[in-house]
This record gives sequence, C-alpha cells and structure tokens, in this order.
Amino acid sequence: MLGSLKLSIFEALRPILPLPLWQKLAALITVFTLIIAAYIYMGWLPIQELITKQTAAVELQRVLLVKNQNLARNLPRKKKEYAQLEKQLVVALDMLPKKSQIPDLLEDVSWAGKDSGLEFKNFVPKGEVAKQIYAEVPVSFNVSGSYRQLLTFLKRVGEMARIVDVKGLTLSRAKGGEMLSVKGRAVTYRFIEEQAKKARKGRRRK
Repeated sequence: MLGSLKLSIFEALRPILPLPLWQKLAALITVFTLIIAAYIYMGWLPIQELITKQTAAVELQRVLLVKNQNLARNLPRKKKEYAQLEKQLVVALDMLPKKSQIPDLLEDVSWAGKDSGLEFKNFVPKGEVAKQIYAEVPVSFNVSGSYRQLLTFLKRVGEMARIVDVKGLTLSRAKGGEMLSVKGRAVTYRFIEEQAKKARKGRRRK
C-alpha cells in the first residue's frame, strides 16, 4: 500500500520533473499555498466559528446563572413584600364601599354638611366612572354657609371610615353678606369585586 502511495505521488509529480528548478519551486509553493488555504477554509475557520458560538453560549448561560442566583437570593424578601402588599390591598379595599353601601355613604356626606351648618341647594349623584378594580361615584353639590362651616364639613368628610374626596371646589361670596356659595364634587369609590378577582388571578398566574 505504501509503495502504491509513493507511485501515485511520483506520477503526480512527473509532469514537473523536466521543468527548470525555479519553476519546480514555484509549483511546489503554489501547491503548498493551496493546501494551506484549503486547510484554513475547510478546517481552521469552521473551528474558530464554532469556538466563538460556544463561547457566546457559555457567557449567556453564565449571565442567566448569575441572574437566577440573584432572584433566588431575593425571593424570600419579594415574598415578604408581596404578603405586605396583599395586606395593604385588603385594608384599602375595606375602605371602598360596596354598591349596596353607596346610598348610605352619600347620605352620611349630606348629613355631615348639614350638621356642619351648611345649607344644601342641591346634592345630585352623577354617573359612575369604572376603573380597573373600582368605580368612581361622583356627586355634585351646591351649598352655602360660612368659611368655618365649610372647613368643619371638609374635616368630617376626611374623618369618615370610607374614602370620600371633595374636589373642584368653587367659592364665591354672596352679595351683601359673609356667606359663601360653594360648588364642588364629592367623590367616593366603589369596589368592583369581579374585576378585583380577575386581577388577583392574573397576578397568581404570573
């Protein structure tokens, strides 16, 4: 087999044997260059490309590992924070009246004004404005009274167990007197239970 290989090489080199030495050298250099080029193109470059891809993959896995380790270290703290937020949400939702409680709450607001000495010219509920887990329930009002009576009314509204905001107050002084004419809105917030359930389910799925 070795003899056959030598014979094949000799037969391949036979055409250049009669050539001058410089042509033989040029031919050998050309053949050597072609061999090196073929090795680089078919062997070395693919290996380098594979090494680059593997290095990038290893670096990506290292970054993911560090990220997951940080998440694992922070998991107890995140669970504690989530539990605290859940408790705060429950407390906040308890301050939002249900639909059946809205009439009583609005009546309490009206009585807070009357008990403060204000005279109600009108007290008109408006349409609800739905949000994510609650709905705004606005009521427009027009009252008259002194500045001190108005402050007393606002203080009593602020001390209510349920959330009621007084917004958009417009004050004008009545002609020939110290009485104020006050227009504004009292806004309470109704808890929408179905929407809250959907939101909690969405958070658990995440």
